Amino acid sequence: MPRVALAKMHHTERARAILSDARDMLGGNGILLDHHVARHLCDIEAIDTYEGTDTVQALIVGRDITGYSAFVSVAPSH
Repeated sequence: MPRVALAKMHHTERARAILSDARDMLGGNGILLDHHVARHLCDIEAIDTYEGTDTVQALIVGRDITGYSAFVSVAPSH
């Protein structure tokens, strides 16, 4: 699981950086759907949100490396 989390975190981060650069290179046209960059930016946002944010992925990787969980279980209150 930690390797999967690390891969998701890395590849999502790289895809966002590449798409951001592509948008910047196209200037104002980068936000138009004609060039598909805006659509791909929306897609990568959905993937980042759906697959878990990079923060959650980093917590999973950190737990594997250190052995300490940053997730706190909360007992239900009555």
